[in-house]
Amino acid sequence: MSSVLVIGSTGATGVHVIDELLKCGLFKKVTSVARRKLDYQGPNKELLVQHIVDFEKIEEYKDAFKGHSHMISCFGTTRKTAGSAEIQHRIDHDYVYNAAKLFKEQNPDIKLHYIHMSSGQADANSSFQFIKTKGQLEDDLKSLKFSRLSIFRPAPLLDRGHDKRFFESLYGFVAKGLNYITDNRAGIPVTTLAKALVRVIQVPPRENLSESDDAVVEYYFTKDAYILSTRTDIPGFEESSQEMKESEKSN
Repeated sequence: MSSVLVIGSTGATGVHVIDELLKCGLFKKVTSVARRKLDYQGPNKELLVQHIVDFEKIEEYKDAFKGHSHMISCFGTTRKTAGSAEIQHRIDHDYVYNAAKLFKEQNPDIKLHYIHMSSGQADANSSFQFIKTKGQLEDDLKSLKFSRLSIFRPAPLLDRGHDKRFFESLYGFVAKGLNYITDNRAGIPVTTLAKALVRVIQVPPRENLSESDDAVVEYYFTKDAYILSTRTDIPGFEESSQEMKESEKSN
C-alpha cells in the first residue's frame, strides 16, 4: 500500500483531498503537512498523520517528507490574503517548490508521483503575476524530474465554502449554467477536483509530455478532471464513482 503526503490540506480543495484519501482505504498512511491542524472525524482517521509546520523553515521538518511514494499539492493563496505581491509569490511558488524538493530529496530510492493543482491559465510568460507564478512553478516542478508529475489546470473553483474569493462567488452562479453549454469547462466544484486529484494515483500515466521516459509529465484540464472523478473502472473507487453519477442524475 502507498503512503501519500498532502500540502494545502486545510484549504478548500485540500480538506476534500484528505477525506477522499482516507475514506477509500487504499493507502497505509495519509500525512498532512500544514500550518494548522485538521479536525478530521471520518473513516480511517487513525491513518492520518499531521505535522504542523512553518513553511518559512520547512527544512526543519524534512523528516515529515520521508517514506512517501505520492505527494499532492493544493497549496495557494490570494494577494489580498498574502498582503503583497512579493509575499504571494513566496507562498504560491517558494513554499510549494521547497516542499516538493524536500519530497524528492528525502525519498531518493523511490519512484515518486507528484500531483499538483495549478491554474487553468498558468503561463510563465504572462504579464499577470498570479498566472505567471503558477506557470513558473510548473516549470520548476518539471526540473525536479519526478518519475511522474501530474499537473491539474482547473477552471475557476466552485463551492469553496468559507474560502471562496469574491470573483469566484460571482462567477460561480454563472459557471454552473455555462457548464451545460461548455462541456464542463467553465468551472469545477472543489469536491469534484479533489476526487480527480486522488484518483489519478490509481490510473496509468497519460501521454508523456517530457523528453525523458523516466520523468513523465502529464496535464489534466477541467473536463479531464470531471471525467476522472466519475470513472467507475478505477480500482478502489468503483462504488463511490457510481454513487456520484447517480447523485448528479437525481439533481
